Amino acid sequence: MQAVAIMIYTELQPIAINHLISVQTLTCIKTQEENVTKRLLSTMVLMFSIAIYSYADVVVKNIDGTKVEIIFTHVDDSTNEVNVVGSFNNWTAPGTPMTKLENGSWEYRMEALIDDEILYKFYYNDSWISDPNAPATKDDGYAGLNGLIVVSDLLSQPAAPVSGSEVPVETVYKSKLNFGMYTILGSRSTFSTQGVVDKTDKGLEADTTGLYGKSYLKMGGTIVPDVNMWFEIKAFDAYQAFWEQDSRGIHTTEADAGLSNLLAGMLVNPVNYIGNGNPVLNSVKYGISSNYVNWETGYGYAKAQGRTSLLWETLEAKDANNGYMRFDLGSNLQKVGTANIEASIIPNMITGNYGLMGWVSANFNKAKVDFQYDMKSAASSDLSTIFDKLYHQDFIIGGTTTIGRVDVTAQSLINLYSEDDFDAQKHISGEAKVKWNNSSDSFGITGKYRLTGEDASLLFGNNDDALGSTGVQTIAFDIYGKPAALLKVGGYTELRLREESANDSADDIYLKPYADLDLSQISGINGWFNFYTKLNYIIEENYLYVASDSRFLLSEIGAKLNISNPLPSIANMDIVYGFNNNDEDKIFNTLISSFSFPNDLKAEIGFGLRTLRSGATQAETDTNNIFGFSVGGSWKVPVRKIKTPLLYGAFVYNMDPYDDGTNNLAFSDFVTTDGASKGDGDAQLRVMLKWDF
Repeated sequence: MQAVAIMIYTELQPIAINHLISVQTLTCIKTQEENVTKRLLSTMVLMFSIAIYSYADVVVKNIDGTKVEIIFTHVDDSTNEVNVVGSFNNWTAPGTPMTKLENGSWEYRMEALIDDEILYKFYYNDSWISDPNAPATKDDGYAGLNGLIVVSDLLSQPAAPVSGSEVPVETVYKSKLNFGMYTILGSRSTFSTQGVVDKTDKGLEADTTGLYGKSYLKMGGTIVPDVNMWFEIKAFDAYQAFWEQDSRGIHTTEADAGLSNLLAGMLVNPVNYIGNGNPVLNSVKYGISSNYVNWETGYGYAKAQGRTSLLWETLEAKDANNGYMRFDLGSNLQKVGTANIEASIIPNMITGNYGLMGWVSANFNKAKVDFQYDMKSAASSDLSTIFDKLYHQDFIIGGTTTIGRVDVTAQSLINLYSEDDFDAQKHISGEAKVKWNNSSDSFGITGKYRLTGEDASLLFGNNDDALGSTGVQTIAFDIYGKPAALLKVGGYTELRLREESANDSADDIYLKPYADLDLSQISGINGWFNFYTKLNYIIEENYLYVASDSRFLLSEIGAKLNISNPLPSIANMDIVYGFNNNDEDKIFNTLISSFSFPNDLKAEIGFGLRTLRSGATQAETDTNNIFGFSVGGSWKVPVRKIKTPLLYGAFVYNMDPYDDGTNNLAFSDFVTTDGASKGDGDAQLRVMLKWDF
């Protein structure tokens, strides 16, 4: 029996701050001793039962009245690595590795102070995972929720009564507004590593030096009971060069004038100077919660809470733009017989025109059915004409059930367009997925079939992940096995059959074999080795891959070595190798190492080798920059009065493995994102301070 709860321990009594989903039945303790003894024994039995049978996501223990220990726990058997990332480690992905316990759950322990406020998510398989059982939540600004731990609030909760077989009861989280900020401020210098005209002239020539700043101020929470609000102000988001020259070597901004403007701007109107304008209200979202209906409205860059229904993300993180109004069914109306009903309707102007999205789903014991309707009207100003002409309509229908150890899920999409007559081949899409669950996790298999119409499109959903390429049938299998406790091997295979009208592509097979090796089982090293390769083969004879000039392509090879505490002075080490053979004219090899040290110090070093394919022209040889490297690091400044910002910097040369100039490395699997062209011919030196809370 599994129970899910969040417990705060103060002395001997547990305080529940989230509801129990299910609870192991406790045997009543029959004793003739005094009530105090009975209460103490009951509490101990309760705590022991929960410790064995529950997977609490967050536990806070009061250490000495000033410090607390926070224990994060997460359960997911589908992965061999789980990290927790949040404001305490400056949202540096992939975050802090969690430790796998003997019961299969993942745990991470950290110390904090009683006045700390901590935001967090779990991170693994290149995905950010919200904690559904967090003590509280805070809008992350990207159609999702961060877990929120306000330590002082949790420790001030009254103890839940415990007697006999009673269990902790849900308590109400304290209403309050929470301030947040995402701010990056620092210097950035850019360079060219080859001549503008003569590409054989390699070197390092400065292009610009300036001040880069990005700042978004956020406020959200409960303003009065059951009334929530969230808004965001863009203070600045721009780059101010105080010295620059163009490709001809002409100084378009002289250093003395640029530094004079910098000094004046930072002394008189720094926000206006950095951002080239005054702050603006970027996003607004507020709502009212009740047991019957939950209401929300949002504008600007605010995003409605996303939705993944069955197989597809049918509502992704889209800006509200001209606004939306959302109505969700409250908890008192969700229970209908044996079914749990979820229903929402969202009239909106997200696309600039009047639109509507709405869904209803019914959850039974081992089954769920789901229906969603989306539409975009031709009307944008006269509401009375909203249904006169509908540019785009989506009918999304699906269901899932479990039969024995087999999960069966299916979902379909019907598109209707006002400017196009209905054609089943173009406007109908669907996907079916069958997964066999093995209780021992020694073997697993998942099969999938997907048909995407030639003109298929989700109006508000994630088309790339949900539907993939249009006009394609996909048959896929993911099979894995564990021949030994230390080794997991598997392979993902896709057969992609394209419609004849898709003249620029051909039927092909994609294969990704992979292996995960638990090093602790063979060498005593606490770590993992992960490996994969990607292979493509074109079935049709008249087509070739440009990259390989054949019907076969070895597109990627990736390997990662992760070791915890390889040396007393190193808390964690990752070494990632990527072979990227996807570009038409170049092959890019990367080797990137990252190290975590005590006192919140981190360092990264990377090397890249960019080679041309055989048959390259002399011009291509001249412009190619064979060698690239990167060096970076970060340190969490331990000054609580300024909210412990992250100081980070990097120098990148002919490659840039970081995500949009931040301190996070950017990988697609184990190869760096954006292929061989990213950073080619350029260099940057950046030093930044970042606040993210």
